[in-house]
Amino acid sequence: MPVALFMTVIHTLAYQAAYHYGWWKETGSSLFGWDKVVPVPWVYGAYLVIVIWVFSFTFGKFWMYLTVNILLDGLFMYIVYPIWQRIGLVSSESTLSTIAIVAMMVGFAFTIYLYQLWQDKVLKKPEATK
Repeated sequence: MPVALFMTVIHTLAYQAAYHYGWWKETGSSLFGWDKVVPVPWVYGAYLVIVIWVFSFTFGKFWMYLTVNILLDGLFMYIVYPIWQRIGLVSSESTLSTIAIVAMMVGFAFTIYLYQLWQDKVLKKPEATK
């Protein structure tokens, strides 16, 4: 759970930077009207759950974790997102290339993996002495 919450913070900051610098617009994905900067259902819902599931099945197997993340990020950006653009759920306005966004997502995945390794080291219980 800590890694999923950390990823939520990273995504929130990334969406705020994207809004400020005009990297992309998510106006069509607004559910509430007040979530124009950060799409609340994605960042505080779907991403959170996806991170928990991916970590529960792949943590401790770095190459599998990285492969699953690259596949999921690529699937989302090259297949799901274009479908959403065609039906008007999300905007197609972006100053970043699709591969740059996928690279950013993979960078986030790498960052949270390192965070979880750090958490495991910090929170590891000392072994009882005999």
